[in-house]
Amino acid sequence: MKILSPLDAVDEVDALADAGAGEFYCGLLEEGWYEKYPVISINRRPAGKGHFRNFADLKEAVTRAHRRGIPVYFTLNEHYYIRDQYRLIETYLQGARQAGVDGLIVSDFGLMAYIRDNGHDIPLHISTGGTVFNWRSAAFFKQLGADNITFPRHLAIEELRDITARMPSIATTVFVLNSRCINVDGFCTFQHGLAGKDIFPMFRNACMLPYDVSVSCTADGGSAVAGTAMSSMVEKQKIWERVHVDDHPCGACAMYEFAEMGISSCKIVGRGNPAARKIKDVVFLKSLLDFLSDVQPLRQDFRKKAQQLYSETYKRTCRRHMCYYPSVLL
Repeated sequence: MKILSPLDAVDEVDALADAGAGEFYCGLLEEGWYEKYPVISINRRPAGKGHFRNFADLKEAVTRAHRRGIPVYFTLNEHYYIRDQYRLIETYLQGARQAGVDGLIVSDFGLMAYIRDNGHDIPLHISTGGTVFNWRSAAFFKQLGADNITFPRHLAIEELRDITARMPSIATTVFVLNSRCINVDGFCTFQHGLAGKDIFPMFRNACMLPYDVSVSCTADGGSAVAGTAMSSMVEKQKIWERVHVDDHPCGACAMYEFAEMGISSCKIVGRGNPAARKIKDVVFLKSLLDFLSDVQPLRQDFRKKAQQLYSETYKRTCRRHMCYYPSVLL
């Protein structure tokens, strides 16, 4: 299991690699895109921090990462694109391939088809925006050519275990740190850049608009796994809507289960975060991975270690309402 770290600049590569990052993901935004589409992102991030600014820097970052044996994945993960945007998207695809990136993180079916139909032979990772909530969704994306799936934040441990058991042939990524949101990313069309604008005076940002997740079962009630997982998902969403995205949400205690399942990568959210915070996050997770592999602790001992290290690292106690996978704390 590797640590998937955000990357925004060339000079972050070696520091994050030294800290223990095993994979990088990044985005890029050139002026040409922003001038033409100022409110339509290419990769789920508005203009400003969190992007490489040109392909020369991206290529240098990829070169440095490859010297350390670390792959770099490039985000083109907006939920959908209009036809006119594909002329610019093509330049991004060519630039990313020339830079040597190891895969593309995508959400949109149309973009996946375009990539394959136009001869871009490069691994595809499905973003959380692909909304893979069950093994049938995972199988669907694999048929489309996906090599890796990033699961939505809202999936419960029971669901993750069920999907990975049924689909062992595809690599998988789970969220572990930062930016836990009540909303399902793939169903959301808001931009983070709307935060603090006058159009939403009653909310700190657009993500705090009311949103509801509810259980919908088949006539026979569905499977026991599905019913249990949906109940856990709804409970989690109700807790998260009261304590929103800011702070340091964490799912590190579940890394024990992730190792059992064969999860490929634990993802740190944080494009745009200061380099020092990225490094701290990577060191925290790498310490737990080392403890897991070197000591091979019992489940409860790993939980204690994770909570102790979280408190030491972030100077706050472990709290269930800030947990990505609260069921493991019960």
